[in-house]
Amino acid sequence: MSETIWIEVDRVWCHRVGAEAALLEERVYPGEALPDAGQEYHVRARKCSYGVDCNLAGFTCQYAMNNPNYDPFA
Repeated sequence: MSETIWIEVDRVWCHRVGAEAALLEERVYPGEALPDAGQEYHVRARKCSYGVDCNLAGFTCQYAMNNPNYDPFA
């Protein structure tokens, strides 16, 4: 059976919330080794530790999952 976990991949300063934010990936690891799969996990989603706060404040961002075309950290 596969395992799904959230991993912190980076910490960046977010000028919108005025704090350091953690960028997270939801990774799915296969339950058993797949021969010649070429990768050990699949990234299913990305989010920010302040995503809910930005949604409530009306800020749009791909990490807040309300604007896939805007990456404030790019």
